[in-house]
Amino acid sequence: MRAVSWHLLVTPLHLAAADGGLEWAADAESSFGLPEEPPATRELPTVAQILSAFGEAGCHGTLWSPAGHGLPVCPDPASCASLGGLDLGEISLGVEPVELGQPVTDIGFRKPSGAAVLAAAVALAARAGPLLVFDDNGEHTFVVSPGDDPIRLATHWPW
Repeated sequence: MRAVSWHLLVTPLHLAAADGGLEWAADAESSFGLPEEPPATRELPTVAQILSAFGEAGCHGTLWSPAGHGLPVCPDPASCASLGGLDLGEISLGVEPVELGQPVTDIGFRKPSGAAVLAAAVALAARAGPLLVFDDNGEHTFVVSPGDDPIRLATHWPW
């Protein structure tokens, strides 16, 4: 998978559905995994849960937070993706301040490896429930749900 030169965004699907996001996502150039009915409301994942999921997935990146909260930084961003590394790029979390117990509404990845975002989303969905992943221009929308097979998802993953 190629490195992404723009942003990918992730939000819990129930939040997107509450804001009319299912209709918007269905109108994208390509979409995958959208449910017919909105999912039940769930608790939002915390910063700690997100960072733990990223670590379990073997991902690394630069968290836009003064402390970084222990997320490993990519040792070689220029060649990481081409070597099969799981660099999430620059990561922003939809919460201020970034504290481990804070619930997060969305996650942004700037210049990530597409494979890394898929791995991170699969790991996070197991804890946070269905997630809507989309690019910053809205061309592609993709739902990752708990229990999804990552190999099957990769065959449809547009990034």
